[in-house]
Amino acid sequence: MIALLTATWDEIRLLKREIQNSEQGTNGDLEYLLGDLHSQSIVAAETGVGIRRARAGTSFVIQKFKPSLIVVGGFGGALSSDLNVGDIILGESVTSLKKNESQELYCDISVSGLDFKKGPILTESRFINEPDQKKELFKASNALVVDMETWGVSEAARQSETPVISIRAVSDKYNERLPDMAALYGNNGQLDFVKVDNYFKAAPDLLSPYLKFRFTNSPMASDLLTKFLSALIPNLL
Repeated sequence: MIALLTATWDEIRLLKREIQNSEQGTNGDLEYLLGDLHSQSIVAAETGVGIRRARAGTSFVIQKFKPSLIVVGGFGGALSSDLNVGDIILGESVTSLKKNESQELYCDISVSGLDFKKGPILTESRFINEPDQKKELFKASNALVVDMETWGVSEAARQSETPVISIRAVSDKYNERLPDMAALYGNNGQLDFVKVDNYFKAAPDLLSPYLKFRFTNSPMASDLLTKFLSALIPNLL
């Protein structure tokens, strides 16, 4: 069985519809679907945003379902100037600057007819929204993209030696300035409209970048991520 983990269902919204669901359930912040995806046995789970939730969700999935492979899929912010919105990154490793440590990821795969780039991924505990922050993190890590979950997944999977594949679709370019998404969304990844109202009253100049991110960048990243995962998962194992 393959486990497909994501911070929020929105990141794999189209792929979720393709799963022939036989069971669903919850465990704390986590929601899961058990079923088949293109004849592949799969458990798909929404862990929630951040390292801690990714770690806890991965531990639960490993203990309950004992997958032979974990695929963590979602968005990533570009740290490299060579990347555009929608580009697919296959992680070769994941780095935590806080722990000054890197872990190898499983990346020995091929997907015929689809473009992707291999490279390091950085996981941070906060949303990186300023171009200057991205520039500093690129210098410190040499990672192509930054996310908030891959490190937590890799940590949880290390004890059981379950291999982890991390796929990230670029949701914002290295020079894009965005709002602090933690100030707009709840821990479940859902938009908090009271927070949104208060935030943009204080920072109206960030409303336009946010609308572009939400209604242009994110749908494009999700669509291309779904296309890639739909081609990849049936050919794993």
